Amino acid sequence: MKILVDPIVTLDQFMKWTTLFDDGEYVFRGVPNEAYGIQASAYRRAEKDDRSFEKFLHINKDLITEARLRGYHQKDGRELKALEILADLQHFGAATCLIDFTYSAQIALFFACQQASKLNGKVFAVRKQTPTRLKEIRLKDLKEEDIDSFLKDDEGSQLYHWQPRQQNRRILTQRSIFLFGKYEFAADEECIIAGEGKDNILKELQRVAGITEDWLFPDFEGFAQARGPDALYTALTPSEYKNRGFLAYERGDYKDAIIDYDIAIDKDSNYAEAYYLRGLARKSLKQREESILDFNEAIRLDPARSDFYVERATARFSSGRYEETIIDTDDVIRLNSDDTRAYFLRGLAKYRLKRYEEAISDLSDTIHRQKKFADPYYWSGLAKYRLKRYEEAIGDFDDAIHLSIKNQPVYYYRGLSKKRLGQIAASIVDFDRAIRQEPDYAYSHYHRGDAKFKLERYTEAKVDLEKALTLAKHEEDDDLMRWVLNLLKEIDEKNSQ
Repeated sequence: MKILVDPIVTLDQFMKWTTLFDDGEYVFRGVPNEAYGIQASAYRRAEKDDRSFEKFLHINKDLITEARLRGYHQKDGRELKALEILADLQHFGAATCLIDFTYSAQIALFFACQQASKLNGKVFAVRKQTPTRLKEIRLKDLKEEDIDSFLKDDEGSQLYHWQPRQQNRRILTQRSIFLFGKYEFAADEECIIAGEGKDNILKELQRVAGITEDWLFPDFEGFAQARGPDALYTALTPSEYKNRGFLAYERGDYKDAIIDYDIAIDKDSNYAEAYYLRGLARKSLKQREESILDFNEAIRLDPARSDFYVERATARFSSGRYEETIIDTDDVIRLNSDDTRAYFLRGLAKYRLKRYEEAISDLSDTIHRQKKFADPYYWSGLAKYRLKRYEEAIGDFDDAIHLSIKNQPVYYYRGLSKKRLGQIAASIVDFDRAIRQEPDYAYSHYHRGDAKFKLERYTEAKVDLEKALTLAKHEEDDDLMRWVLNLLKEIDEKNSQ
């Protein structure tokens, strides 16, 4: 027995109506005109005065036969059963015996609110968990080649519900399920959607649940249909341009992203987020000065956003503007004292300015906040090396290598630190690794040669030094050439003794 409710004007009223169905599992269907019933579209293909169950049955059988004759029954290397052919045809707009329902009452409401006219719409609710009325179609049932066994016109004939095993994006998004059997049947419950409330309900569905036409039809066909000649064009808002730009940015299409951010900013010159995101896109294109200008504007409009300062700091650091980087990271820490990136970036900037003790302090703070982040150990090791604190530097380089950094510089500087401490044999092992990583770095060959010289392995030392000399000449490094030549001279003197 249907429960009568007044025409629904708001989403909140509709959601209260759906609470009627907490005693079972229901499926829903929305239609834009309250005069419509639950009726298969194939039934309406016949002339109004010539509609009958026999005509309905033949329309579906003819449809299946024609599809097979044209080869449309083959898909993914297998032959589709009759119901599967109808499901594919239904998806592409053909009129069949299948009637689309959804598990989501809100999606059904969206369809009930369609069409520009102010006609009342309707949402039907049908209880799916009633096996005497609705029988589930399973894989074994699809072995039936003819649909006569499914479509009946008896008074108490069986209705069916079916979830195709091959589900496209549209079916998944719309949470679709097919009901069929008779060409029309009654709902368990229904409610009227007032025509004057449709526009506001659609806006609420988008705001609260993100339900839009683009979201419900996530395929090329749906994209095209949503932009047909009868679809009213509505210009995108600044926020929508910003969102579209962000999607392009996520794909790596930075130039396209900038075009959308430009439009968003043109429409709203006070849109701080759009300036910020455009700055990110420009930074990705290595347009550092342009990105800094965008971050400047974002910060002017919203000075409380710490992430704005972080990104400007990284752009300034990449441009060699280390003092300004420190000012930005100071602001980040003032706004968000837990931002690990700010401590790390400030430590790097201070290292570049040769403020090594201060750099170590910031890098220690970074390590304290994120112990498994390898980079600050490496940079802290470099700062300690510059301060001739070689034992501590080696400890930091060990941690960096343990966590993930296994490149040429970390082995090279650990080797230098060991060499300075007189750990000559151990330093050679590190120089070996550094050279394997980067065989054309002259200084690795020079220091390994010097270490071997100290161990009186003169022949091996000479090989390394001659390689270092060749590389130094190529790089036109006069200082290194002088050091190498002096050491080679010493080797010759040792060999002549």
